[in-house]
Amino acid sequence: MNQIMAIIQRELRHELRSRKAWLAIMLYTGSTVYISYLGMQNITDASTHNAVFWLLIIFISMFATSGSFAGRESEMFYIYTLVSPGRFILARLIYNGVFLLSVSLLAFVIFTFFIGFGETNLLLFLSTLLLTVWGISSLLTMSFSIASKGGGGFTLMAVLSFPLLVPLLMTAQHLSELSLAGQSSPGYGGYISVLLALDAMIAALCYLLFPYLWRD
Repeated sequence: MNQIMAIIQRELRHELRSRKAWLAIMLYTGSTVYISYLGMQNITDASTHNAVFWLLIIFISMFATSGSFAGRESEMFYIYTLVSPGRFILARLIYNGVFLLSVSLLAFVIFTFFIGFGETNLLLFLSTLLLTVWGISSLLTMSFSIASKGGGGFTLMAVLSFPLLVPLLMTAQHLSELSLAGQSSPGYGGYISVLLALDAMIAALCYLLFPYLWRD
C-alpha cells in the first residue's frame, strides 16, 4: 500500500509541476464546450444535449490522458525496477481515475452553465458520470500502456479501446437518458449493473495484462 501511495504522490507532483499541461486541459475543455454551445444555441432537445455531452467526455478524456505513458519511457523504466507491475498499474488506475473524474466534473459544470440538460435526476446523472469515467480511465490506461510498448501510438490506442468503449458509452447514454426522464429505480438498476460489470472487467483486464507488458 505504501508503494501505491508513493506512486500516486509522484504522479501528483509531476502534474503539479506541469502547469502548462493543466492549463492546456482546462483550455481544451472550456473551448470544446463553448464551441458546442455556439453550434447548439437553437437546439433545446435534452436528448441531443445528452449525446453531445458524452462525445465531449470522450474527446476530453483522450486529450487529458494522452500523456499518461508516452514520452516518459525512461522515468517509467526506473519505476519498473522499484515496484511490482501489479502495484504500479493499480496506482496508475487510481490516479488516472481520480484525475479524469476531476476533469469530467469540470466539463459537466461548464456544460451545464452554457448548455444545460433541463430537469434531471442529478444524483443519477453524476453516478453515471462517475462509473463511466472510471471505466474510460481504466480502458485508456490499458490501451495507452499497450500502445506505448507496441509503438503504435494513438492509432493503436484507438483500435484497442473501440470494442469496449462502444458498449460503455451506449450504456452511459441510455442511463443518462433515464435520468433526464426522471425514471425510478427499477428503470435504471439494470444499466447500473452493466456499467459496474464493464468497469470491473476493464480494470481486471488491465491488472492482468500489464505484467506481461512489464516483462518486455
